[in-house]
Amino acid sequence: MAQHDYDIANGTGAAVRTDINNVLDAVVSQNSGSSAPSTTYSYQQWADTSAGLLKIRNGANNAWVTVGTLDAANLGLATLASPTLTGNPKSVTPATGDNDTSIATTAFVKTLVDSAVAAAVGNLTDAQMPAGSVLQVKNFHYDGTDDSTYGVSTHAFGGLTGAITPSSSANKILVTMYVNCEEVPAFGNAMVGVTAYRGSGSIGSLSGTNLAPTSSSWPYGPIADNVRNFCVFDGGGTGDSDGVVSFSHLDSPSSTSSVAYTVAFRNMSGTKARLGGRGAQSTMTLMEIKG
Repeated sequence: MAQHDYDIANGTGAAVRTDINNVLDAVVSQNSGSSAPSTTYSYQQWADTSAGLLKIRNGANNAWVTVGTLDAANLGLATLASPTLTGNPKSVTPATGDNDTSIATTAFVKTLVDSAVAAAVGNLTDAQMPAGSVLQVKNFHYDGTDDSTYGVSTHAFGGLTGAITPSSSANKILVTMYVNCEEVPAFGNAMVGVTAYRGSGSIGSLSGTNLAPTSSSWPYGPIADNVRNFCVFDGGGTGDSDGVVSFSHLDSPSSTSSVAYTVAFRNMSGTKARLGGRGAQSTMTLMEIKG
C-alpha cells in the first residue's frame, strides 16, 4: 500500500530518488490504502483496501466514485458478452412501437401487451368468441296484472314479454324469469301454473312454442307445461296471497330474426288464475349464448 502527494521535494540525490520511488509505488498500487489520499486530483484512482473497492475521483475533485470490487473478476462488473445479472437490473424503457435491438423492459412489455389485449378484446367479433360466451343481454320487467278464466289445460299469455335478435342461427337464448303471481279467494284460491313461450300474444290469443317439457303427472291429464313451475300458497284463507316462480330455459330458436319470449300461465285448480298483482314486479332476462 502506498500513497503520495505527487510533489517531488528538493533534496539530496538519495532523498529525491527515494521520493520518486515512493511516487511510483503509489502509482502502481492505485494509491492503495485504508483511508483516502490526503492530496487528491481529478480522475485520480484509489484502491480502498478498507472497503475492498476501486474508486476514482470525480471531475470536480470533490467526491469519490466507486468503479468496482477489488480482487473480483472484471471488478465484479458485467461482462460485455453474455453477462449474468442478479438483483433487479434496470434499463431505459424504449418508446412504444420501437422495433430494433433495444432491451425490452417490463414496462415496455406491459404497455405493449395491455394495448394488444385491449385492441383484441375491443375488436373481437361474435364469430371469434368461444362457445358458451354471452354475446348480448336483454332485461325486461312487468308491473301489471293479468287474469285468466281458461281451464286447467289452457295457457294464456301474460304481460311479461321481450324480444332478442340472435347474431347467428347456431346460437342459443338463455331465458330466465322471476314471475310474481297471486292467489285470490274470490277466484277460488287457484294455484297458478307458469311457463315460458317462444312467441308473443295476449290474453286469449296464444301462439308460439312452450319451452317447458310435457308432463302427464297432473291429475287433469297431459299438459304441455312443467307442473313444478307453479305458485304455492297457504292453501286458502280470506286474504290474498302472493307467490313467485323463478325458472330458466336454454332455448335454440335457430333464427337470426327477432325472437319474442313471453310468460304464460294457467289455472291449476280453481276458477281463475292471476299473474302479477299486489304491486310486485316480474322480470325476464334474455341472453344470447354462443353456440
